[in-house]
Amino acid sequence: MPKKAPTAAVIDIGSNELRLHIAQAPKQPTEKDSEKIEYLESLVYPLSLGRETFFEGKMSFDKVDQACDVIKNFLHVSRDYGVRNVYTVAGTAMREAENMDFILDQIKIKTGIDVQVIDDLEEKRHIYKLLTHHAEDFLKKSAVIVYIGTGSMGVSLFIDGKMARTWNIRVGSLRMGELFGDLQEFTREFYRLMEEYLAGITYKLRNELPKGIQHFIVSGPEIELIAKLVISKGTPPFGVPLFDIPRKDFDEFYEKIKRKTTDKIASDYALDGDIAESLLPAACIYQNLLNCTSAKAITASRMLPCDAVLFEMLYPKRFAAIEKRFDKGTVLSAREIALKYHANIPHIEQVRDFALMIYDKIKKLHGLGGRDKLLLTAAALLHDIGEYINTLDHHEISYEMVRRSDIVGLTHGEIEIVALLCRYHSGEAVPDLKEPCYANLNASTRVRVSKLAAMLRLADSLDLGRAQKCHNIDVKLSDGMLNITINTSANMALEQWAFADKGQFFAEVFGIKAMLKIKKL
Repeated sequence: MPKKAPTAAVIDIGSNELRLHIAQAPKQPTEKDSEKIEYLESLVYPLSLGRETFFEGKMSFDKVDQACDVIKNFLHVSRDYGVRNVYTVAGTAMREAENMDFILDQIKIKTGIDVQVIDDLEEKRHIYKLLTHHAEDFLKKSAVIVYIGTGSMGVSLFIDGKMARTWNIRVGSLRMGELFGDLQEFTREFYRLMEEYLAGITYKLRNELPKGIQHFIVSGPEIELIAKLVISKGTPPFGVPLFDIPRKDFDEFYEKIKRKTTDKIASDYALDGDIAESLLPAACIYQNLLNCTSAKAITASRMLPCDAVLFEMLYPKRFAAIEKRFDKGTVLSAREIALKYHANIPHIEQVRDFALMIYDKIKKLHGLGGRDKLLLTAAALLHDIGEYINTLDHHEISYEMVRRSDIVGLTHGEIEIVALLCRYHSGEAVPDLKEPCYANLNASTRVRVSKLAAMLRLADSLDLGRAQKCHNIDVKLSDGMLNITINTSANMALEQWAFADKGQFFAEVFGIKAMLKIKKL
């Protein structure tokens, strides 16, 4: 008998609707469809949760009761397919609700499920990983990849197969509709307000994107609807990950709807009012960003964060491999930011190499995971960018610059950790509970930050003079001591002094001494 294919289910609590996806891996996969997802059931229930959050700041319990009824029905359907453990995610509407904790508690009590509220950047990271995995190589030669959510959007640049830049902008289809919706009844030129508003928000992005980008890849809640309304021959089957919407056809569609009110759009296209409300803002955003490229078509994707979660559940090993490849974009992105602020590249690369060598040699001592190694790498590349503004207290400036930067593949929480490592790499600035930026972290994150900062401080001390004096370095953990041996012909007095100073914090964190030995060449 053929092996029964694993089945997984995900509920996505979105801003405009609740979705249920039930899928399985192929029962007898061939090499061609070895990563294919067979959707057994895809249900959508329209329910506007985001409008209340964006407009009033809170989500009403009446809407939550409706959501709970829908979730219970979804769970019943899932059980019919033999799925007991249904993974449930929520995005912007839930994340930004002031009463989120109370809402999550009510959902747990009434349905029995725990909702995982996804960080805004984590939501985009899931989409980017899946998009870049499924996109053909020719698409990634020159492309802008866009994920437009209801409350925010992410834009990433692919050049020669590498994602080097990303921008995160706090504007989405529903948020923009709520912002300007009341003005529709006063002017037929409502679309101009949105276009001018977007131009003011995206001007920096438009200036930084290179000219002549060949492809425009889009994912978001509205793209499937737009595709159905634009493509006359109909959209491809649900399992097709990417398909094209001709630019000419999209431009004609935008021209048709841009002067219409929400009620008129709903009437003309037989749409629910809540869905119609976000259609024009979404199309306006697409138009704005499409005009940054030379693409002849919009490469559309139906993939949403819940689809990425399904892929991870069904193919965990392959998803881990995708994530590992995606981490290279994080390192490249950090290096690009360092270049932007004219960092001393030989210095930051040597500090990175030393920091990773220390990290690898004391694995048994620090007990950290691979994700922490990535954060240490990013921090080593970014620790000195504050010198672009002022060398005095540059570590504090680096902290502020990094925490406001868009780094490919990192969540808000991870960017904060990288920023803190930059803050604590220098001088007397060490993690201190008197500082709110450190004290406000949970206990486990404080420990992670302290361990990584201790390693980065040692690594930085070995090239304090920015002269790359160390030609060969050997790191050993033995006899309860970290021994670092350097072969050099240079005078290392400055580095020895800095190492002894920064080594004190290392001893406080790990309970062992760090010793520096110099072997003269």
